[in-house]
Amino acid sequence: MIHSAKLGPIQPTTVWRLEAGVLVEEQGRRSRRIDLSTVRRLHLTPARGRLAAGAILGLPRGNLGVYSGQALSLRPGPAPDSYAPFIAALAREVAEASPTARFTVPAVATQGTVVGAAALLGGGVLAVGGFAAAAGQLDIGLTLASHMAFVAILALALLPWLDRGAGRFDPLAIPKGLLS
Repeated sequence: MIHSAKLGPIQPTTVWRLEAGVLVEEQGRRSRRIDLSTVRRLHLTPARGRLAAGAILGLPRGNLGVYSGQALSLRPGPAPDSYAPFIAALAREVAEASPTARFTVPAVATQGTVVGAAALLGGGVLAVGGFAAAAGQLDIGLTLASHMAFVAILALALLPWLDRGAGRFDPLAIPKGLLS
């Protein structure tokens, strides 16, 4: 299975090939081989706005990123015909070669994000209360801190409705919207 894309006006065409458990990326004279059994996560990012259609693959610390586009384009066009079948085949190959790999997509809000925001609000409550007390304005500080604490409580109340599996996809049945 082969997919190619021109990612920039002065860059040579990049070609990706799947060979028996190995992803081969060739750009001009440069070639890179990625053993799919070392992939811990495959992250699929759909194209948005004026991003050029194609794919850019990176492997920082075992995370294989698939981007529908990275280079800005004056005329954004549809993804090449080879893109969707190639990404589907890549996801199947990664699932076979690395059974513990996670398959993720960008998520709008996850439980970790809400808990992190609530923790920052909690730190803000302590800071506002502490600085107000140090300045001798305890009544104003308690008022501001109580408002921030209320917002943190409201944020934590969202947790039961947030999906823990948000931002994940099945490598054998990739949603169509991710590959366009």
